[in-house]
Amino acid sequence: MKVFVYGGSERLGDHILKQLDEKGHEAVTVAETDNRAEALGQIGTTEVIIEGKDSFTKALDDVDAIIYIAGASPGTGDDQDALVDADTVVKSLEEAEQQGIERIVYLSPVHLDESDESKKTGGKDQPEEWIKESGFDYTVIRSVKRVSKPGHGKIDITDSADEDNDEIPYEDVAAVLVEALDNKNTLKKTFGMTKGKTSIKEALKDL
Repeated sequence: MKVFVYGGSERLGDHILKQLDEKGHEAVTVAETDNRAEALGQIGTTEVIIEGKDSFTKALDDVDAIIYIAGASPGTGDDQDALVDADTVVKSLEEAEQQGIERIVYLSPVHLDESDESKKTGGKDQPEEWIKESGFDYTVIRSVKRVSKPGHGKIDITDSADEDNDEIPYEDVAAVLVEALDNKNTLKKTFGMTKGKTSIKEALKDL
């Protein structure tokens, strides 16, 4: 499968690109500089497009699916997702839909432990609603705070978070996004996740 990975920081994006390569997918992404593009190629990225006016459109060429990390220019840090431009996200997804792409795995900028007021900052929750009404075979995923710690390959599916499960390693987030791609049980579903005790495959199987 040819997969366009869009958005997120190096911490999450690199894990996604590596895991796509390990599973035999062709990964496409956008980079800000030639040096960054070279580094991405070294971790198994099939095609890297330098960021520019038409970079998103170019990256969609012959793509089968998109992993979209909202929040989300290539250089944006994962903790800056309160700056989401909902209109830009929706316009990007409309373009993908017009290109005939059917599959999207969308990592929402909305966190499980976030207040209703915060969710509406910049319309962060609006793209989720658009996706659900679109023609995409979608999976929408919310998480708790993402952290640079070793992954364990285990999560809990939940709609809430508390102080005992208020974070999840980037590596595990990436594994869920990649595993969801061709998992039919995740189609047309929205779910939240934290670090947990259930293997990722089993957790998605039980959705």
